[in-house]
Amino acid sequence: MFVSAVFLIVTSVLYVTQPSMLLASASAQGNTVDNNNDNYSRQMSSPGAVTKPPINTNTVSVPLTAAAYDRIKGCSSDQHTPTNPVTYLTHFSCGHVNILSNGTVLRKFLLHIQENVPVTVTPDNPSVGVNAWVFNGTIPGPTMRVTQGDHVQITVWNDPAAKHAHSLHMHSIHSGDMDGMMGPAGNIPPGGKYTYNFVAQPYGIYPYHCHMQPVESHINHGLYGMIIIDPSKPRPQAKEMVMMLNGYNLVDFKKEMDPVAPPTVAQLQKNFSDATQQDQGDNQIYSVNGVAFYYRDNPIHLVTGQKYRIYLANMVEFDPENSFHMHGNMFYYVPSGSQLKPSMYNDILLLGQGDRGVIEFNYTFPGVFMFHAHINRITDRGWLGFFDVTRPREMGTMSSMGKDIESLVFPTAPEPVTTSPTPTSLIIGQQVSSPKTEAALTTTKENNNTTTASSSSSSSSPFPFLQ
Repeated sequence: MFVSAVFLIVTSVLYVTQPSMLLASASAQGNTVDNNNDNYSRQMSSPGAVTKPPINTNTVSVPLTAAAYDRIKGCSSDQHTPTNPVTYLTHFSCGHVNILSNGTVLRKFLLHIQENVPVTVTPDNPSVGVNAWVFNGTIPGPTMRVTQGDHVQITVWNDPAAKHAHSLHMHSIHSGDMDGMMGPAGNIPPGGKYTYNFVAQPYGIYPYHCHMQPVESHINHGLYGMIIIDPSKPRPQAKEMVMMLNGYNLVDFKKEMDPVAPPTVAQLQKNFSDATQQDQGDNQIYSVNGVAFYYRDNPIHLVTGQKYRIYLANMVEFDPENSFHMHGNMFYYVPSGSQLKPSMYNDILLLGQGDRGVIEFNYTFPGVFMFHAHINRITDRGWLGFFDVTRPREMGTMSSMGKDIESLVFPTAPEPVTTSPTPTSLIIGQQVSSPKTEAALTTTKENNNTTTASSSSSSSSPFPFLQ
């Protein structure tokens, strides 16, 4: 396969990869395709036609091995290196896989919790950073990807240097003792670990997060991520990416909030004003995938006629609602990703806290198109990006130029991208004077990583470090 690569050194390219060619290859080798509805299997409209594109629910009908399905998913071969907004977009951690004697697929993951890890959250020079609490060194945590019916084991290790107990709560169907609320699963002390065991079901998009009180503070500090449970048969071919909407309440970083509860009679009688004072308010910074305005300054390069899929989740605390709006286009939306057929066709989506779903779309016309929150206060504080859409085999604009997306060889694992160093002038949050914290700071400076802080080198894991 001819591969063309054009590099112009101005800034980094953001590109979306998905090994969809494997599906075509599998079909050529004898796999059949289910056509659930003739109306859904029509060809896409010709370029330039402004018509509603058909829904494609074609799926591979024969069973795939776990390894073959993982290649289709684009599972990363590197599940150790912390991500940044460039690599997070297409980085899927599928765990350490074992096939049991009865044929069950067992996937093992490790989530390492650390506190007071410096993370840059604005693109300014100098920039604003926070002393974050992180899963595996980054905000958001890794995107874990499994298949419906897999046996999943997620070991959560709370670093010995942590000052708080933590837990893991997942939005899916599982037993009560795996819910991260009660018993050992709901209270992992510093230095402790707990392994969550469950069968992945049903397929869909699910956030995971710490559920220790106050929950909004633990989430605001960075302890959240996404787990994708894929259906037993692959979704229709598309190039895929992940978008996690998040925010930063800096007041909470400056002074950790107390657990929220209704005022007591004694509190009201003692000081009514204090007992009825407002909470932390909204956020001062918002982003998609961790850093404010990142995709404004580094647009995502797409091409016309190509189908794209976004796994979208809203984990903004302190704001009851967020939204997603796409310029110059319409998209199909599947709430929670728990069905193959979409329930709406629109250009704007309203999301409550914890809401998530699957967006599917393609662009007919080339151009630079904004995507953002359709809430101006949130957009103006960082939740804003651009798609740089070109025709196939055309390079992008000066801010997103690079490889022609049509020429990429599949499957490929995203390579870590190092951005230009941005000095951080202000770190907000508790700073603990300890060798571990100093090591994390040193590692961040040495790596010139302005978006995430790698902490794996500052602690020795008692078992293999798997995402």
